[in-house]
Amino acid sequence: MRDGKVLLVKDRRARRYSLPGGGMRRREPAVCGAARELYEELGLEASKVTRLPECDYGGALNSHRVCLIEADGQPILRRLEIESYIWWDLKEPVNILPHVIVILRKTGLM
Repeated sequence: MRDGKVLLVKDRRARRYSLPGGGMRRREPAVCGAARELYEELGLEASKVTRLPECDYGGALNSHRVCLIEADGQPILRRLEIESYIWWDLKEPVNILPHVIVILRKTGLM
């Protein structure tokens, strides 16, 4: 979150935006994996990571372990996986994956 907006990303060849994230390594704590993925994909260094287990989402294909991350700076597209990003105000219509809405509702942001 920044200035009341949430960071959304769109992967290469994806049609919809999602929350930043990625795969976790074996035995890697969720907070470490979230901070690592944010840095690897967007060049942002986490200054604080808070685990939000009550917001986790179990989908048909993936399980999402949710963390709230505080980071300074602007995302840098490294062109590895992420094609674009937006800071979403939670109001403007945006083409996002359905599980993002579920997760954001669990956080109380929506």
